[in-house]
Amino acid sequence: MTFKNFKPTGGKLLRIQYETNNDNVSEFKLRGDFFMHPESALESIEEFVLNTILDSDFTNKMNQFLLENQIQIFGFTAENIYEILTTNQCS
Repeated sequence: MTFKNFKPTGGKLLRIQYETNNDNVSEFKLRGDFFMHPESALESIEEFVLNTILDSDFTNKMNQFLLENQIQIFGFTAENIYEILTTNQCS
């Protein structure tokens, strides 16, 4: 299990616990100082990440998911989630 703290430029602190296996995420928990509307969407976002392959189209798929489900996030982006899950760097 990997734990990361990540603060995107101009964003809010994210605390992420995850496990990856090749291009799949087998565990994913997102916490932090960010906001979202509706607030109940956190579980839906976590489930989306668990069911989506980490490929070059991940951010587009996540942005489409957010749009289709009318979820607004403040303090991080889909690109930030992809960066956290696919690199060893954190800001």
